[in-house]
Amino acid sequence: MQDALAGAVDFSSANMPAPQGLSDVTLEDVLSGAGLLETVIGVGEAEERPCPPSVWANPAFDIGPEELEAPDRPIPSSEELSQALFGSSAAPSDVFPYPNAGMMRTDFLFSSPTIRFSRAQKEAVLAWAKEMGAKDVPSLYSLEKFQSDALESIGDPTEKVVASSGNVFYMNSIYQALARDYAHPAKRRQMHLYPEFSGKQVQEAWQASKWLVDAPDSVLTPMTRVGGKDFFVNELVYCSNRSWFIPTRFFNFEGVLWAKGRDVTDSEVGLVVADKMSAIPCAMFQLPWPEIQARAQAKTIFAPQSTDFEKGMPHPDRLLAEGLEVECPPLIIFIDDVSGNTSKQWNVHYSCYVSNAALPRAELEKDGNIQFVSTSPHASPMEIMHAICNDLRKGTTKPFKVWDAMKERYVLIRPWILFLPGDNPMQAELCSHIGLQGNHFCRMCHVGGDHTFKSSNEGFSSLMVPGRARTVAETREAVTSQLIIATHTAGEKPLKNAITSSGVKDSFAMPVLNQLIAKGKVLRRATTTRKALSPEMVNKELYQDLMQKTNIPLRSPLLDIEGLNVHLDTPVEPLHTHLLGVVKYFWAQTIWVLDKNGRFGEFQARLNSLSRVGLKIPNIMADYMCRYRGALIGKHFKTISQVMAFAVCGLVDQTLQDAWLSIGHLTVLIWETNITDITTFTKELREVIQETIDFAATLSPGLLTEKNKFHILAHLPDHIERFGPALLFSTERYESFNHIFRLCSIHSNRQAPSRDIAKTFANQDRCHHVASGGFWQDKATGSWVCAGSGVLHHVSEHPIDARLLGLSVEKPATPGGMTLLPLPPRQLGQPLPHHPALSWSGTESSRVEPPLEHLPGEWHRAGSFITQSGDQASVGAEVFVHSHAAMGTSSSSTTSTPRTPADADTHGYFASVLEILSSTSPTLCPSWVVIRESTVQPTMHVQLKMPKIYRDGRVRVVSPKAVQFIVNVQHDCITGGCTTSGSKRLRQEREDSTRTCTIVEHRDSTHYVLNLAALHNQAALRAALPAHLTNCPVTFHDRTALHKCAAESLRDTKLQKKLAREVLVRKSAEAALQASITKGILVDALGDMEGLCSLPASDDVADQHAAAPLQSHIATVTQSQRTPVAAPRGPRQRRGVAAHGGRVVTPVRAVQTLVSSHGSGQMGMSSLGNLLANFQARQTPAPPNPFAGPGDTVPRTPLLTSRKHTPTSREATPASEISGSSVLNGLSPPGRDESMDLDDSEGAANMRLADMMGTHSGEHEFLALASHSRTKYQQDAHAKARKYGLSSAQANELIAFCEATPVEMLIDLKIQCMRTDNDIIQRFMRMFVRHPDFMIRLRHNVAAALLAPNIPAYVEGVTVQLTQYFEKHSEPLLGVLAANRNDPADWALVKSAIAVELTNMRSNMKLKACRIKNRQDIYELTSSLMMYELRPKKEHWGRFAFLRQCTIVYDQMPAKKRGDYWKHIDQCLLDIRKDAWEQYPGAAQITARKRHETLFFTHLLDTDTKNFTLKSGALSRTVYTNDALPDLQYAAEQLVGSFVVNDSTVATDRREETAEGSTGTPAAM
Repeated sequence: MQDALAGAVDFSSANMPAPQGLSDVTLEDVLSGAGLLETVIGVGEAEERPCPPSVWANPAFDIGPEELEAPDRPIPSSEELSQALFGSSAAPSDVFPYPNAGMMRTDFLFSSPTIRFSRAQKEAVLAWAKEMGAKDVPSLYSLEKFQSDALESIGDPTEKVVASSGNVFYMNSIYQALARDYAHPAKRRQMHLYPEFSGKQVQEAWQASKWLVDAPDSVLTPMTRVGGKDFFVNELVYCSNRSWFIPTRFFNFEGVLWAKGRDVTDSEVGLVVADKMSAIPCAMFQLPWPEIQARAQAKTIFAPQSTDFEKGMPHPDRLLAEGLEVECPPLIIFIDDVSGNTSKQWNVHYSCYVSNAALPRAELEKDGNIQFVSTSPHASPMEIMHAICNDLRKGTTKPFKVWDAMKERYVLIRPWILFLPGDNPMQAELCSHIGLQGNHFCRMCHVGGDHTFKSSNEGFSSLMVPGRARTVAETREAVTSQLIIATHTAGEKPLKNAITSSGVKDSFAMPVLNQLIAKGKVLRRATTTRKALSPEMVNKELYQDLMQKTNIPLRSPLLDIEGLNVHLDTPVEPLHTHLLGVVKYFWAQTIWVLDKNGRFGEFQARLNSLSRVGLKIPNIMADYMCRYRGALIGKHFKTISQVMAFAVCGLVDQTLQDAWLSIGHLTVLIWETNITDITTFTKELREVIQETIDFAATLSPGLLTEKNKFHILAHLPDHIERFGPALLFSTERYESFNHIFRLCSIHSNRQAPSRDIAKTFANQDRCHHVASGGFWQDKATGSWVCAGSGVLHHVSEHPIDARLLGLSVEKPATPGGMTLLPLPPRQLGQPLPHHPALSWSGTESSRVEPPLEHLPGEWHRAGSFITQSGDQASVGAEVFVHSHAAMGTSSSSTTSTPRTPADADTHGYFASVLEILSSTSPTLCPSWVVIRESTVQPTMHVQLKMPKIYRDGRVRVVSPKAVQFIVNVQHDCITGGCTTSGSKRLRQEREDSTRTCTIVEHRDSTHYVLNLAALHNQAALRAALPAHLTNCPVTFHDRTALHKCAAESLRDTKLQKKLAREVLVRKSAEAALQASITKGILVDALGDMEGLCSLPASDDVADQHAAAPLQSHIATVTQSQRTPVAAPRGPRQRRGVAAHGGRVVTPVRAVQTLVSSHGSGQMGMSSLGNLLANFQARQTPAPPNPFAGPGDTVPRTPLLTSRKHTPTSREATPASEISGSSVLNGLSPPGRDESMDLDDSEGAANMRLADMMGTHSGEHEFLALASHSRTKYQQDAHAKARKYGLSSAQANELIAFCEATPVEMLIDLKIQCMRTDNDIIQRFMRMFVRHPDFMIRLRHNVAAALLAPNIPAYVEGVTVQLTQYFEKHSEPLLGVLAANRNDPADWALVKSAIAVELTNMRSNMKLKACRIKNRQDIYELTSSLMMYELRPKKEHWGRFAFLRQCTIVYDQMPAKKRGDYWKHIDQCLLDIRKDAWEQYPGAAQITARKRHETLFFTHLLDTDTKNFTLKSGALSRTVYTNDALPDLQYAAEQLVGSFVVNDSTVATDRREETAEGSTGTPAAM
């Protein structure tokens, strides 16, 4: 700045450079420290941004050093500086509505959506401008006064809203936003108010099925104006061909407006309306209904059978319109939570934006076409949506009047909601759905269930495809039902069950439900002033309370919006569901695999080496993505999906490799914007989505049950068919718009955030509307005016101000244009560098072999050129070239604008760019591109499943206009055998550093692979390749078997994880116990048993008060204990002495280990006395091992009592009875797993103890030992009991234990070990009954029983009788051993499993009641019900026809009288038997009664086949006899035939009929 004021730099506007020198620096940059001159004339950073060649070639800019030292240019005056900064003081010809140019530019600056200023910053900027001598600088007050007046003139959209909860927020009217769009000529010309029929091609929302077909006629534009006459739908029209027609909907077809409706024919009694629909051009309309009615002169127009059509004439909107046109633009409404802070502190605001869906998709992506509606840190999103719905409902009674800038007249508008984009949690709330964490997690269908169902074969397969669709009527009914449930006493649990089972959770209903439940609890509780109310009184009180809530909404208003189905119109969002869902999950799994296999470093090197040419992305940030691999965002996953298949090739198994290929293909299809055949496209998309889900099921089945986005993605094809390309309902544009919202938030005082932000957006929209040429009504004259030519000219000539307002338009690049290589920086004192001119002999192309033809002329080397598609191709890029391009001739295309890739000529070839030559004289010689042809191989790459190309063709010289588009290719490192042995220097601070990173060193430059996963130019690339090279091979052929296998693997994995957790807990406990042994806690608790063991001196448990005679007496004993014994093996111990820190492990120490492991080593747990008391209380043998073999037995061991011993009364135990292994070695239960052993050196310890006792002379030494030390042990026991806080009973038990002989102690401890092992076995029995093998056996048996056609009841007595049968034959049927069956605890587990499985099977059959009620024929129904390879008989068809009829009757019963479903079925079966008994009484007519029942079921079958059309094939109608049935099924039918029910009149009869079926051989079942 000092240099500028001193005259070192010329500020003269006459000498300012051409528009190329305009600076990108804004006034905000000035406040941030950028130079003033950069803001004004774009000078600065010459070293980093060299001027274009055209500037350097101008002699006027060839400034030498001497000129810089002695400038001869005049120093600018303050007036010249002011003019350069703010324009001339005299306003341009027309800057209306601004008073002067200073106000205009200041308004532009302070109304920019991307650069926000606080009030203090605004004051500083304006004060600085005035101090600099600038003229026409407004004060902040005058600026705000002008903005307020201008907003009032154009229309202030901000209004206050008070929610029913009392929350206050502000919103900008949607009608005002649409009014600005209609009053903007450029936007209005792009709006489509009618749907368009384009055949199978879908590019825009108006070509998709909802707008074209599914939307009700009442929400669409109801009229059209033809020849100055208004024609409405549902009105009679007289056509130019003398025919009659009633239009119901208008649509565009090939640029002409058509009408769909009904033909009307004339008859003798009047006009007859046809039932069949047809379509005619609207240009044929001649007379509207008012004229027809006037000419009829009160005569009857319609025939009697068609008078209903006349009742709707004239259309209601004709009366409201009063001669104006009525149009219905669709809306896209987005709402999400966003932080109002730039810091990490979360400051939640629920913000809502709206887009005009009548605009093209490309226009919707612009920030200027996203309109802010409302935000609030207090109100909930549904409260904001409620206010929006109320705003939209205003148009139903009286359409909003707006000015149409294209038609230059007023029209009426009535907007409607097309769809509601958003992330999955927000869309779930909009749908009144429970969300992704619920059992029924899908907002669009009823898929889901509990974890058990999802892990089953049927449930797991159901997650792969969309389920039965949800409807708005069902959701409304569910909300109403929940409100009714809440009015009942103790309705909390039923309410939770209703929400869980239906998946419906309405944001407006939940506060009411919680209030009713809480009030019901209070009323049922007595207080000091009243008694507790009865349940009837509580129900009445709650119901009255609910009926009084008329002033608050009880359910979501979106459930009542006409034309909106929230379950269908909340489309799957690609960003959150695919990129941040599927791609993110596979990325995490792949990184885990690479880390586990030690290949992550090699993967990072490969990712660093991939080429981004042709991907049209800024950079592949490999190091960043690998370093922060757990915190990536959408743009990273978008890049990953395009290149991941190349980065992991050869590093992971082929299945994971193919999974990434499928993900890349899926990403390409999702980002497709030009769908040429919607049927073929959606079919391919469904197949690819299914394949991706199948890969997830193969690699990690748990993903499908834990991550629900896989299933949600399966709905995407339906939404694309309904709304158009997926990018139409992507939320990326709204997520980007959150940046503008955040700027408005942080530059407010945050005292009234909702109002301030709404006012800020309203001012931004006002400025944008004025500066871009929009119209508004002049309050003074009443006419519609727009900004003056000076404003519009200023915006078009000043790109900086245009960018401030988001109005800059990118000019399309000219095909064939070239960019020269950058020049080196100018050295001080040296002339300016320039591009050397090269002749043909100086080019690289002149040295290729075989040599090319010599070309005349001179060229500069260029760095890149523009292709026909507008891409920038550089040297080394792979391009597609027109096949007819010849050397020295131009391409057949002469257009000056780039063609889209879809328009590229498919007759061509691929080539790599070798050199780019830009002509020095374009008029004398053309510019050229030297290329080498690439050969596309006829087969795909084996691992990558993509086309291979070899850069081995001839070298050619072509015109740059012959190049159609650029593609992405990656080096074939698998074929070339490339390794990660290369390195490259890292660039930091825009310069090369000394640090390097590892990259792949390519072995050749010939083998490449075309990247079919690249998004850029995808359609053109596939069109240029043969069909067989673009079709992805099918990976999974038998998907049913795959899903079944995945479900079984999932169940096994869950069980293994549960077992692993239990094992981990057990081993952790062992480790803790071993640590406690090392510290001597056990010995410290029991006292030092010096008579039996000798511990090292380091142990703190050595008894310092032992008597010398005692030590000498036990010298022989302790000497025999020093032989080392193997230490117990815990999770972290090894065998040997070293495991205990070098201490000798004696047999007694091994016993102490057992005591510590199984007894009360720490006194915080039960004492040994308590354990011994438990032993006395339970005199039953240990339960058998369920995992042992049939021959394994567990010996019975007599339990010892803990009686007190005295020297005179204690009975001695002969040594012959306790020595050796006769007793001790037989205590361990056989078949015990080694991993369960808490002490695997137990046997060795027992042997050493037997040897030790063999060195003494029987009982006398033990008696003497015990007698000598009894007093001391009692004293120590008392001391330890006091130290550890034992109770008196525990202390007495401890003293009694001390009085026992050592052998008795060992036996008691061994018994405790056995009991602990038995407890472990019982725990494993609980695991056994949950094992898949056991469950499969049980399910097959239960299914065979419940699906038997002769079962007399489905509930009554079934559980008891089936359990009894299983108990008799537990081993052959269920694999449960007789020993476990005889154990009450073990068999209780089995009985519980049987009961649960019966309940689940009945629930499964009841769930299929929906199939029973649908239109399936009886054979299809039977095939769906018969599971587990059960085969149908004729009796099954009759039984299932009976079930279908019973279900129909059950559904027709009043809800209060229905009762239990299966009890209803049992009652129907009982009625059949009673009817047969009444007609054929007596025991002698058993056969007649059986025939009667058979005829009854046959009659039901005949009726069923008449009511339900037969659609099944011969396979479904296959019938089996008893001989062809599986043994299990046959045995089950024999079993259930013997079941006894509470049917006293026929009980004896039933037993006689089925006596033969009750066999004692269960081998088949």
